[in-house]
Amino acid sequence: MSAQRVPVKPPRQVKYSSDVGTIKLMYAEKTGALTYVQNGGNQTAMDGGGVSLDTYVHAIYSLARQTTAKDVLMIGCGGGVLGTMLVRVGMKVTIVDIDKTSFTLARRHFHMPRDITCHVGDGLAHMQRTRKRYDVLVIDAFIGEKIPKHLTGDAFCQAARRCVRPGGAMFVNVCLDDRADMTALKLAGRLKDNRWTVRLLDRPRLPARNAIIMAGDVGHLIEPRMTEIPETEARRIRSELGALRFRPVDGPEG
Repeated sequence: MSAQRVPVKPPRQVKYSSDVGTIKLMYAEKTGALTYVQNGGNQTAMDGGGVSLDTYVHAIYSLARQTTAKDVLMIGCGGGVLGTMLVRVGMKVTIVDIDKTSFTLARRHFHMPRDITCHVGDGLAHMQRTRKRYDVLVIDAFIGEKIPKHLTGDAFCQAARRCVRPGGAMFVNVCLDDRADMTALKLAGRLKDNRWTVRLLDRPRLPARNAIIMAGDVGHLIEPRMTEIPETEARRIRSELGALRFRPVDGPEG
């Protein structure tokens, strides 16, 4: 007797209106995973316990934990899962996002704790006016899957320097469309031109992927490993983390 195929229910979707585009929350009933989608881009994915299902989040989390960081500034919220994970290991986190709805949904659906400080506003403007200096700055802000242009220029590089403490570090998540996409290399080069020490973590042989630009006191950092185990997709994330390599900012891929 042949085995009976059990139909898999599609994710349950909930839509929310936002000033910067409709937000879809997609629940996978079988696994409890939750995905945050806006403007055609997957902004956040987590398991039922609040651990990220995004490889780049695990990479930045691992890199940040290699530092002595206590105060973290994040530009871009989405579901706020990276901030939540960092708070759980004792870091103090401030998040800035232009979309106030993201904070509401992060707290309501993604377990983001109340002790994360949230500011509604433009990330660059906040960096330019804040008097506080942070140990780590994380840039994870997108319109769809593109970093806003004003977060890639000289003004951004200079603002980042004034809000990161000497000896601190910056991590920038970059979505790349294909092997020919030079976005990460261009931004890394711009940061170098603005006197940042820069390293690039990438999987350059893949087409569409996330790369991470590291700047500041990052020379001692080693390739990231998974230290928080999600309830689902752990094998995939561990494999993808293991494939990440440092590559030169100038010249051919490593």
